[in-house]
Order: sequence, then structure tokens, then C-alpha cells
Amino acid sequence: MLNNYTIIILLFFSCNSIAQEEINIKSNDITSYGTLLEPKEKTDVVVLIISGSGETDRDGNTIKIGYTNNCLKMLSEQLAENKIASLRYDKRGVGKSTNSSVTAESIRFNQYIDDAENWIKYLKKRYKKVIVAGHSQGALVGILAVQNTKADKFISLSGLSEGFYTTVKRQLSNQPQFVLDAALPILDSLKIRKKVDSVPQYLNSLFNPRIQDYIISFMEYDPRKEITKLEVPTLFVIGTTDMQITVEGTKAMHNLSNDSQLEIIEGMNHVLKEVELETTANMATYSNPNLALHQDLVGRVVAFINK
Repeated sequence: MLNNYTIIILLFFSCNSIAQEEINIKSNDITSYGTLLEPKEKTDVVVLIISGSGETDRDGNTIKIGYTNNCLKMLSEQLAENKIASLRYDKRGVGKSTNSSVTAESIRFNQYIDDAENWIKYLKKRYKKVIVAGHSQGALVGILAVQNTKADKFISLSGLSEGFYTTVKRQLSNQPQFVLDAALPILDSLKIRKKVDSVPQYLNSLFNPRIQDYIISFMEYDPRKEITKLEVPTLFVIGTTDMQITVEGTKAMHNLSNDSQLEIIEGMNHVLKEVELETTANMATYSNPNLALHQDLVGRVVAFINK
């Protein structure tokens, strides 16, 4: 499934106690770009951080819709402060990891898996222990990539706990009835691999005909089935104020896993920040790059890595 890849180190510099490398690798038909952060002290452990859905970049930001919160950049920096290296990358079609052949129509979910596997293979040449951490949709990508590689551990950060169909149907349940009446037939059609040409403007960001082939490819994977195939120690992290992924769903993933622990963080939301459940305040954190990560997050992640 994977092609040979080439590795090019672009830049190396140090700042205080953290060293940073900008790296790219050839992953099948694209060049994938990432940032490696390392503590000054030599380490044999690295965490590959995989970002979430949509046009979310290596730092955890979806700039086109105004979501700049730097959650994954902050995680990477705090891991380095705890003497753990990390690599985060722009997934295909986002940031620097794009070219003229990568379009909304061309992307398929399995390509994200291939790219993550190539990064794991690269990191295994440099480190004794490679841990994969996936955020949101990136958790499903990570589960599938770890199945096909020899990564040592897996971390799900507010990770998908249901398939695309079930997740979207649940998230639409609080919308006005006219939205449901328009959305559910489209969702049902895509479930049976039948594309829909006519999509209301208010649903275009979710069901744009340009991305329907991608949605269909995404629907082939169910996190609850895939987690049963994972044979490495796993950590599930979920916050009680996450408005996108439920605590109950994450508990279900934990119960289905072969070897896992569950960390429920009181007051942490989907972008790993501390905030109340109230919608306006919660969503404001998605666009606040100055708000720190929840104070309990990194300690629990580091404890699992060092265990």
C-alpha cells in the first residue's frame, strides 16, 4: 500500500531548551511537511501528532473558518518541555502538504492513513519508541496507521468514537427540523455510496458534492470496529465539556480496546482547553491561540508515555 519515500531535512535551529527541525518526506504522490520538536536532552521517544478533520493544519488550526487555537502546537511544545520529542505535520491538502494534484475531489480517507504510516516509518529510523497521538478524526487515522506499522503506543485525544454517519447524525440532532429534513436523506444516500448533486447552501460545508467521494471513503471505517484490532497500549483522553465527542462514546472505545486506560478531564473541551459547556464560551476557545491547554492534560499524557 505504501510507496518508497525520500526524506529531506530543511532546517534546524534551537530556541532555549527546545530544538526544532522542519522536515519533509515523500509520501506516495505528495510531499508531506512537518515540524519536529526535540528537547535538548537526547531522547529515544517521539510522538507523532495527527490533526483532526477538515482543513486543520499541524498546529491544530483551521484558519479558513477562523479557528486558530494552536492546541497541537502547544501540546508539542509542552511534550518537549517534558523531555519527549514530537512531530506534527500538515495532512495532505492542508498548509504546505499540497500540490496541484491534491484537490477536494481527489482526496480519499485511506490516503491520510498512508501518509501517517510513512511518517511512522520515517520516525522509526530515528527513535527507539514511536507513539502515535491522534486528535479528533486524526485518532481514527492513527488507529488504522498503527495497525499496519510497529508503533509502540497510541493516544486518542478527543478522538472519534463513532463512524461518520452516526457522528454527523448525532451532531445534527440539535439543529432546526428543516435542517434535519434536508440533511438526513443526503446522509442516508451517501451511506449507500450514492452521491447527491443538489445540496442546500446551508449544508454545503458538510455535504459539498466535491467532497462526497471522500465522505463515502470515510464511511468505510468504524472506530469501534477498528479499535478492537489494535494490539498496543492505548490512552483515551476526553473532556467533560467537549461538544463534539461524548464521554460515553469514549468510554465505549475504552471498553472495546484490548489494552487501554481512560482519562476523563473535568472542564476540558474539544480543542483541549479549559472552559465551561456553554456554547458561546466554549466555541470562543477555538479562536483563542493565547489560552493555554487544560492544566491536567499534558501531565496525564506524559505519565502514559513514560509508563
